[in-house]
Amino acid sequence: MKAKLAVLVCAAASALVSFGAIRAVTPVAWDGKPDCWQMKRHEGKLASIKKSGGAPVVFIGDSITHYWETKGKEQWARNFASDPRRAINLGTSADRTEHVLWRLTEGHELEGYEAKCIVLMIGTNNTGHFPFEKEPPIDTIMGIKRILTVIRNRQPKARVILTAIFPRGADAKDPKRLRNDVVNKEIATFADGKSVIWCDLSDKFLDSEGRLSKDLFPDLLHPNARGYQIWADAVVPLIDQVLAAAPDAVIPAVGPARPDPAAGGASVAATPVRGNNFWPGRYLDKRNEIVGGSGEYDLVMVGDSITHLWERKGGGGFELNEELKKTYSILNLGYCGDRTEHVLWRLTNGELEGYKAKAFTVMIGTNNGAKDVKAISDGIGRIVKLIREKHPESTVILMPIFPRGAKPTDKYRVGNAEVSKLAKKFADGKSVRWLDFNDKFLEPDGTLSKRIMGDTVHPTAEGYRIWWDNMGPLVKEIVGK
Repeated sequence: MKAKLAVLVCAAASALVSFGAIRAVTPVAWDGKPDCWQMKRHEGKLASIKKSGGAPVVFIGDSITHYWETKGKEQWARNFASDPRRAINLGTSADRTEHVLWRLTEGHELEGYEAKCIVLMIGTNNTGHFPFEKEPPIDTIMGIKRILTVIRNRQPKARVILTAIFPRGADAKDPKRLRNDVVNKEIATFADGKSVIWCDLSDKFLDSEGRLSKDLFPDLLHPNARGYQIWADAVVPLIDQVLAAAPDAVIPAVGPARPDPAAGGASVAATPVRGNNFWPGRYLDKRNEIVGGSGEYDLVMVGDSITHLWERKGGGGFELNEELKKTYSILNLGYCGDRTEHVLWRLTNGELEGYKAKAFTVMIGTNNGAKDVKAISDGIGRIVKLIREKHPESTVILMPIFPRGAKPTDKYRVGNAEVSKLAKKFADGKSVRWLDFNDKFLEPDGTLSKRIMGDTVHPTAEGYRIWWDNMGPLVKEIVGK
């Protein structure tokens, strides 16, 4: 799609960002009681900071960080208690991202001093304390991203060693481990080697088959003294690099490389890959909308910017959408620039959670560029399958990719038509209904008028009217109004 329009759509999405609905990104002070043990610990840490004048190295996290003071006490004393590191431990047992956010914003734990290095590891209690549908990975990832933003605002000169959530559970199939793996894969992309340095120690705790030993993690969650020594041995050289580095120096990541999205032979188009509209942006906006909504929708629309422009002010479908919202409750999950793999990532990691729907629409694939017709079709098939698995109560309206390019011979038009021909097989006429009205967009000679699609990709107001005139009767049949 054309870059200018995509930028406008993304900018509009970013402007809608707000906090308050999603637990993981909203500061929370534990149970709110002034005499809770967490508040007493917090007050003690503030007093220590005031007395010492702060510290060059700060550890932030949950019980895994907190227990440097118990299980890892000797290792802390040897490695971090004195100059030049002279670290302070701001880990609090049972903390989730929202609690860390409170401590750093309302609690002011990073204020009044200038740190050089901050070691951050958080998130295992987000994924461990709530079921997937209450805390999907996308929420935890956004919570960690917001913590990094807050740290940058409070401590602009400090570099953050962003540490992968430690392995938990006996083996690689543990459900909580798998959720943390999703989080780790994505937060690794937040590191730039300058303000944020990635540190993944997983390989130091696991055997070749991914098993976590009780000799290092007796409860398969928290390290013992040996585990803390392994952590210290790995992170001390990295901290020292940070302390000695010039402001513009790039510090390499530590740990194994992240796997290729297409590892194992699967095509990228059919493999979940996070898109670019992440932070701040439409992911957060849509998760807020879902979490703060009624939990029921008549229609959920899945796609790219063509779908997004139904609800974007100034988009071709905006006015019609406003009219439709008087009758239907609609959740728009269209994202500018998204390809099939990006939709797969969103739907896998949170956007199908927390609501029921009567109908879904799926129209996706034009941004894949018709480069691998079968793979794009397979990606569409996986999207439909995910929706059916998560929402068996719903009917999916599957549409071909809309016509693209002014002439029938346009390479994208031809390629997208081939994708659509293959994708049609995913419709069974019952739970998945095929709806093809592409010919309604075209002139008798097969050309695509700018009157219908101004840039020969995105519909105009007239194009969106054609869309609804052809889809509306099926929606009414499914929804019942």
